[in-house]
Amino acid sequence: MQKLYKQFVGWVIKLKLNNKIDEFFAARLGLTLYYVITAIVILGGSSIIIYNAILSNFTQSILEKGFDPYISEAIIADAKSILLDRFVTIDSIIILSTVMVGFWLTNRTLKPIKINMEKQKRFIADASHELRTPTAVIISGLEVALSNKKLDFPLAKKTLENALEEMREFSKLSNTLLDISKYDKSICVECIPIDINGLVRSIIEKSKSLAFTKRINFKIKIIDSPIIVISNNIELSRVFYNILDNAIKYTPPGGIIFISDKIVLGQYVITFNDSGIGIPKNIIHRIFDPFFRGDASRSTNGAGLGLTLVKKIIENHRGTISIKSEENKGTNVIISLPIAS
Repeated sequence: MQKLYKQFVGWVIKLKLNNKIDEFFAARLGLTLYYVITAIVILGGSSIIIYNAILSNFTQSILEKGFDPYISEAIIADAKSILLDRFVTIDSIIILSTVMVGFWLTNRTLKPIKINMEKQKRFIADASHELRTPTAVIISGLEVALSNKKLDFPLAKKTLENALEEMREFSKLSNTLLDISKYDKSICVECIPIDINGLVRSIIEKSKSLAFTKRINFKIKIIDSPIIVISNNIELSRVFYNILDNAIKYTPPGGIIFISDKIVLGQYVITFNDSGIGIPKNIIHRIFDPFFRGDASRSTNGAGLGLTLVKKIIENHRGTISIKSEENKGTNVIISLPIAS
């Protein structure tokens, strides 16, 4: 049996190396075979014990009846054949069921792993792409400057300023990637009781100057009395700044951003509703993915990590965030956080 399993594993590895099956399918085959071998071992041992016990009792019963020896032997032989057929049929059905159930179970068991692997691969590919861009700009700018035999001080200064700006973007992106790794711990670090609606009001006031430049109006309906949540003040400020910044960025001049909050079943629920360009239905499910930007032209600044961080921070505060949007009609961002008891 062990030899058979090794041969099967070798066959699966060969198929995988020849790119005929992927890692996920290979793992499913391996686990399924493990289930089948286990079932065969258990069924084989059990069947032999039960078969011998039934046959022994039947033989003893026939011999006690005092039949002619030839007739007794014929009855016992027929009983052996029938009993063996029954056991083989039942065991075959059970093993076949084990194969089907095992293959289904391995799919359910390995599917989360496959999804996480795909996300990790996509994250690495996107991160590499985003990190490559500022590096390429810096290298090409410096190479052009160095190859310019008429390079003067103003041009050299401009080249260095451009390189420095790209390095700042590179550093900002690197720090954001580190933040994403930090927030993967799913723990609210340095969390203390804070007045959440007071925090929201202060961030709205600080964001008004940015909205004013685009002639965007805020309509605010915030609860007057303090509402206490256990949170990290800096992290939640980052969340609300990001949400408001996106709302202002994607709302056309003269638009409106409506901000309201309420308490629902021990949860503080705040809604940011803008009259901006909205998000197409075919991409809204990816809005929290790292490096994803709905702006296909990439005309807006940023690497597409803001909402990824927002979601991780909210989840670390045991809260939820959801986005509802309709193209050319606006976007609704709803954040829910547990109120301190």
